[in-house]
Amino acid sequence: MDGVEPVLYPLLRRDLIAQGPRYVVQIGDKVIDYNEDFRLFLATRNPSPFIPPDAISVVTEVNFTTSRAGLRGQLLALTIQQEKPELETEKTRLLQQEEDKKIQLAQLEESLLETLATAQGNILENRELIDSLNQTKASSALIQESLLESHRLQASLDQERDAYLPLAESASKMYFVITDLSKINNMYRFSLASFLRLFQRALQAKKEEENTDSRIAALGANLKNMVYEYVCRSLFKADQLMFAIHFVKGMYPELFLENEWDVFTGSIVGEMFKKEEFPSWIDQERHGAVAILKATFPALYQTLCLSDSDLWLSFLQSSHCEQEIPSSIAKKITPFQQVSFQSTSLQVANPLWACVTVAKVIGQLRMRTSPSHFF
Repeated sequence: MDGVEPVLYPLLRRDLIAQGPRYVVQIGDKVIDYNEDFRLFLATRNPSPFIPPDAISVVTEVNFTTSRAGLRGQLLALTIQQEKPELETEKTRLLQQEEDKKIQLAQLEESLLETLATAQGNILENRELIDSLNQTKASSALIQESLLESHRLQASLDQERDAYLPLAESASKMYFVITDLSKINNMYRFSLASFLRLFQRALQAKKEEENTDSRIAALGANLKNMVYEYVCRSLFKADQLMFAIHFVKGMYPELFLENEWDVFTGSIVGEMFKKEEFPSWIDQERHGAVAILKATFPALYQTLCLSDSDLWLSFLQSSHCEQEIPSSIAKKITPFQQVSFQSTSLQVANPLWACVTVAKVIGQLRMRTSPSHFF
């Protein structure tokens, strides 16, 4: 369903009509018997369904869409079950014990109130009642102390569990990166169940690390490798390079300065910038793109020294221009800035050139971020 049909409003509002010993409700042009145990559940595939204002007060909306925080908690639990099952067992035991203590405390309070309500005569002279109250007070104090100890133990266990939180956070981010592929092609849809199977396979990697941090780093690298290979097998060849750089962008957004990605993807258009004079070695067709680069990244534009034609001569004439960026310039800019500049200053007519350039950048980004070779 995509909404709440008006014909259901009498049922949702419980506009019941009494007919002798029974109740009926009018649905459309029919009068139907109503059962007190009746419950209505409406389901939709739309994650943001429109509920009219007059219906929102009589329905309860429950969103089962996977969220990043919810998936992170689920992945953390799977990690703990695999890596430190004793922690999960102990936490479950403590939670059960805490619930039992709370039930006992509630029963003691209820018993105390019942005893006071049924007491006869002068309460201060009722020795049996006073002894019962003292016993209840002592039991309540012991339960409260047990609850405090349980909270302390749970805090300690949570601290140990949180050591694996970076892995769960990284995996959660990874899942939402690959779900973005459906925006490119409707066939590129990956279920949460398949991702969880990949995650569990990654957790089964052989333990060779001595400490937790090294283990987490190894598990994260293994998961990235498995996810990348699994997803690439499902993509058209033309989209594999796109996914590679999107994967890097999604997993390491801190490597990209503000507006760099927008310029690279063309989100910042050139109509908003006025035309300027640029070095003659840059094709006139690329002046608009260079104007965007200059207006968006003035510091980078100054660093490039584009007015020095001799400095960029070999870059201009080479058929492998990605290898001919002046070394004095390459040292001052990031690998992704190199790609942004090359796609800006040259009209990319050769797809192979673009592939080689971006692949080179991805490799450099990979080496800067992780020792593992997940590309």
